[in-house]
Amino acid sequence: MKKLILFFSLLTFVGVSEVFAQEPVVIKEEGAEEDLDVEVDVRNLPFRQRLNFGGGISGLSFGNPTSIGVSPMVGYSLTNTSILGVGLTYQYYSATYGSLGTYSSNLLGQKIFIRQQVPALNQVIGQAYLTGQIENYTNLSDNTGINYSNPVLVGVGLGSKIGINFSVLYDLNYTSGRSPYGSALVVQIGGFFF
Repeated sequence: MKKLILFFSLLTFVGVSEVFAQEPVVIKEEGAEEDLDVEVDVRNLPFRQRLNFGGGISGLSFGNPTSIGVSPMVGYSLTNTSILGVGLTYQYYSATYGSLGTYSSNLLGQKIFIRQQVPALNQVIGQAYLTGQIENYTNLSDNTGINYSNPVLVGVGLGSKIGINFSVLYDLNYTSGRSPYGSALVVQIGGFFF
């Protein structure tokens, strides 16, 4: 008799839990063709919807030399995992050269960059990407007489497609005293915001 009561109790419990169980809720936006959690292939989007706008700060170095830069940028989504973009950069650079004194420069530059998410890297770090960029600077301060090198930066970053990103890059063209950055290792913080 105890087994029969236990059997009916379990059967009732299973039946009641079925009644209270909810079906998965699928939220759709008006005009959406598929579930919102499915990423749309950007290659099917019009040109304007593939553009991302943002900016950031880069080349942070304090002491001797001091370097800080700001950079607005525009990116174009080639695929769901890669972005090609351009940007303008203003870089302040100051260094003391012993008895020669302190020199400061105001640099204006352009950059071309590419950012590629790599699935294997995403599994290890999470939302990581490889990045590379080439920069060109013009010295707006004629007091130094220094022709700055054109940085060629490669590195890794962490962050999503839209939002704050943190990148660590290495300048392959670094020359002490001729680079707009304080060292060959360059840190950039920024991203795309809309």
